[in-house]
Amino acid sequence: MKVVFLSTFAFDANISLINALKNKCDIYFFTEALYEIDNYLDKNKLSEFLSVGTDVQEIQRFSELIPLDKTFVIKGTRQINVVKKLYNSYRIDKKIREINPDLIILDSHLITYFFTAFRYSKKSLLIVHDPFFHSGENFKADILLRKLYFSLVENKILLNKNQKNDFINHYKQDSNKIFTSFLSVYEYLTFYGGINDKKNTSFNVLFFGRISPYKGVKYFLDACVEIIESGQYPNISFTVAGSGDFDFDITKYYNYSQIKIINKFIQPEELSQFIKSSSVVVCPYVDATQSGVVMSCFAFKKPVIATNVGGLPEMVEDGKTGVIIEPKSTESIKEAIFKLYENPQILEQMSENIAQEYLYGEKSWSQSGEYFIDAINSIIKK
Repeated sequence: MKVVFLSTFAFDANISLINALKNKCDIYFFTEALYEIDNYLDKNKLSEFLSVGTDVQEIQRFSELIPLDKTFVIKGTRQINVVKKLYNSYRIDKKIREINPDLIILDSHLITYFFTAFRYSKKSLLIVHDPFFHSGENFKADILLRKLYFSLVENKILLNKNQKNDFINHYKQDSNKIFTSFLSVYEYLTFYGGINDKKNTSFNVLFFGRISPYKGVKYFLDACVEIIESGQYPNISFTVAGSGDFDFDITKYYNYSQIKIINKFIQPEELSQFIKSSSVVVCPYVDATQSGVVMSCFAFKKPVIATNVGGLPEMVEDGKTGVIIEPKSTESIKEAIFKLYENPQILEQMSENIAQEYLYGEKSWSQSGEYFIDAINSIIKK
């Protein structure tokens, strides 16, 4: 069985998923070098429109996870250049026809793979990362492209079960063509320096990721201020790291030495160090689907405080791999931080639980890959 995986992201979940699938099918991987923020690939270093993975230095470190000789990096073009984008889509489709796959996996709804999505519409599986748009992020171009791809590609797979029925009802989908799987750990980050099992000498609470209104960063920062001003926990520090525009005034938070705000794009080497140096990570989201942030933390066995929204409770098991709290609640964030700070044995047990469940157990990539294989077989039989 020959499968082509079409992605706009080179790392995060995809290389681990490909690693889980490669022993069950003959898999080819296409990814686009466009914005470094997406996949850390510099398109200006590419001499060809399509470069084989063995010739792209940035991804050679992942040779044990993905087949580099069957990996192709596209020298990307911005969405605004529609004519060139469509021409490039035609060129990519021509290469894919040479491979002659039994099935296509798509992880996005961009123009890059439009011709292939059209040609293989009944033999494709679209990964729907965000079944519903996040607060403040329903951009017109995304809405149009999503509608286009949802109409083209009949078979879709969600990465959480919680939203399956709502998705089917909202978009009027055929329930027999909607599948589910789940995210597992973002192990690509561990290739940047490896996992550090040293115990932290201080207690650091970390928020990281793209800054956006739905992330609830203000609730976290307000909790930080209240903890600091109480004067009871002088050795707790707080870090907010990520690019994007804050939707509130952050000036006052710079007055606290225990709060570190790094408002820039975080390279994987830096992110790896931030997570390793943290004691616990906070996801104070107002709404969510699943979260790559959680999976990045779990790769380093770090527990997560997450809100009870979207698919997060599927990923973070309350009391076992982290703490689930109510959204939009500064008080709930404080209580969760206090609980873990005052009970280091709980943190240690949560870390062990993460390893058992996500690295070796029921929520590993091996198990996630089985759900994908079941979906692929079902589509091919039809």
